[in-house]
Amino acid sequence: MAPKWVVCAATRLPYHLRVPRVRARLALAAAATALITLGTAGVAAATPSPSPSWQQVPSGPTGSQLPGATAFGDTPGDTPEQVSFVLAGRRIEQLKQAVLRGAQPQLSVAQFANSYGQPTHDITALTGYLARFGIHSTVAPSRLNVVTTGTASAYNRALNVSQKQYRVPPQRGRNGKPGRQQNVHAPTGAPQLPPQLARDVTAIFGLSNYAPFSSSAVTPSSQRLSPARVEAAAANPADDLQWGNELCFEILGRFPTECNLPSDFAARYDLDEVTVTGRPGDAAADGTGQTIGIVTFAPYETSAAEEFWYEQTLTPQRPRTVTVRDVDGGAGPVTDDSAETDLDVEQAGGVAPGADIVVYQAPNTDAGAIDALFQAAGENLAGSVSMSWAESETFVRLAQANGEAGGGWHDAFDLAFLELAAQGQSAFVPSGDQGPYQAVAEDGINTTNLTVSAFAASPFVTAAGGTTLPYEVDYSGSTGATVHVTVPAERAWSSDYLWQAQAETWGISYTDAANMFLLGSLGYSVGASGGGYSAAEPLPPYQRAVSGGTGFTAVQHLTPTTPKTLAPGLTLPTAWTVNEDPGLVRGRATGRAVPDLSADADAYSGYLYFAPVAGGIIPEGGGTSFVAPQFAGAAAVINQANRARGGFWNPALYAAASGRNSPVTPLSAAGAGNDNTYYTGTPGTVYNPATGLGTPDFAKLAVTLRRR
Repeated sequence: MAPKWVVCAATRLPYHLRVPRVRARLALAAAATALITLGTAGVAAATPSPSPSWQQVPSGPTGSQLPGATAFGDTPGDTPEQVSFVLAGRRIEQLKQAVLRGAQPQLSVAQFANSYGQPTHDITALTGYLARFGIHSTVAPSRLNVVTTGTASAYNRALNVSQKQYRVPPQRGRNGKPGRQQNVHAPTGAPQLPPQLARDVTAIFGLSNYAPFSSSAVTPSSQRLSPARVEAAAANPADDLQWGNELCFEILGRFPTECNLPSDFAARYDLDEVTVTGRPGDAAADGTGQTIGIVTFAPYETSAAEEFWYEQTLTPQRPRTVTVRDVDGGAGPVTDDSAETDLDVEQAGGVAPGADIVVYQAPNTDAGAIDALFQAAGENLAGSVSMSWAESETFVRLAQANGEAGGGWHDAFDLAFLELAAQGQSAFVPSGDQGPYQAVAEDGINTTNLTVSAFAASPFVTAAGGTTLPYEVDYSGSTGATVHVTVPAERAWSSDYLWQAQAETWGISYTDAANMFLLGSLGYSVGASGGGYSAAEPLPPYQRAVSGGTGFTAVQHLTPTTPKTLAPGLTLPTAWTVNEDPGLVRGRATGRAVPDLSADADAYSGYLYFAPVAGGIIPEGGGTSFVAPQFAGAAAVINQANRARGGFWNPALYAAASGRNSPVTPLSAAGAGNDNTYYTGTPGTVYNPATGLGTPDFAKLAVTLRRR
């Protein structure tokens, strides 16, 4: 069922000064009558001039934050824009603490709005004020997000900003490929509102249409296949192999222990032991009756997943639906990034073949992201929600350093994730594919400081990290030499286990070999599981009980160098040196630890998927963006078995992690064989910042979630 939206027309009352409630209602009613009488001309004439007392409001990126941007003129005043106002709500801190300590309210949308949404009279004050500038407002069911439409000149006047056009040069994009130039609009400074309104607004997004988010998926560039080879391999399947595995064998020349399907994920992590009754030996659960939400910023290629699901089993699919929701007008035309959306749907649906899927596809902007999340919460259809896109905390931190009140970014997205948790909707996001160096690529900052993904740092999501499965391969290069590479046991995902083989088989130095992986010339950008500690979000209560606390062990493969001042008070390294024989170092941190739980994400031990835009079948895909939708699919299977939503996993997951029937397998061995290019395990502890609590045993996790 589509959400019911509250529409605030252009005749809403103006906002002057806050007065006692009874007198306010009388004054506002009279003002509304006056507006109706005056019409549009009267509204324009009543527009106040900004005053120095106006209060700055946290926002999305401004012009000074865009990497390498050059202004080339003012934004035309008649440019149509859509801007979202994330509201503060009521008793939010009380709800946050309850959820972080394990409460599972399982509220309806109406219950959430009535208990925690912004009061109606305060929303009316904001929408009435905006209406005076010709700005139209739509209020989300939660009463925490107001989506507005107007022109650039209207927002300039209403928010006391000046918008300009900026040319942002190409940044290093996904998989190390060159990005595309962006021509965008953005304000020259943070927006402002009258103080009486500003105190009710957590953040304003949409004044810039800069695309900041990058896909958390990687693919070895040598493994992309031509349609002819796909057709030839598919035409001659062996009788005892599934089509996808036969294809991998045809192309890769080895049995596909490194080319997996969603069914392999289910078998490896005991999801296929979860039954519809909860009793061992009964029929396996498959997510029937459940819905999975996919939030994405690239359009889904219609029927891509249906073809993948059929070809991986060669059997008709169970009846289910894939529904696409265009949020804020949708994600635009199909691009290379549509491969991300395709694989999200394929993996989630492949893990839970009985579940329905709703794809919330939105523009790649802060406003698009927040609106898609609030729509997924407002519809409340999906028991689990996955979003496989990332942005570094450093990019958000840059706004704060520029004096643009960027801290509200985290508060705003925490509100959206909090609503999902309070309604029993499990949220999963990737930890990223740049190891602990999430700003080294993807968002244009290209700094080499330790940082985590800003979405993964939210304490109200389950952050999905990555591992490498055990496998062996003969690695060869341009010299003709061959090096046998062995990964003896599942470990934290990091490309460093291939650096020596790369050096020997290509006849180059160890440093050059490392940088070929780290800087993208082999199709990667770092190629390691995101992990580490947030600089913005405090340590949540559920992580305080983990053995070892915030102490960590690290392997100093890289030493950051070449500091550069990015903004007043913010100086960060922009290069590194490679250490061929690194030792262990120890340290402590104070923030939210990322990730929470991990599964296979290394492209060299990865998954087959189907992406028409990339030429069809890709036999070795990887990245933590595989893991997040797989976890969302696993949640749907568990929800079916337990006949209830599992809600926010983390409090129960951490509480059970050290118990006799722990639902996780820790990966806590220390050293260069179990790191994410920096963080590694600490013997005697459960938590490893490279892999979180470890890998899941979903059969045990289903019991853990059922009993809490």
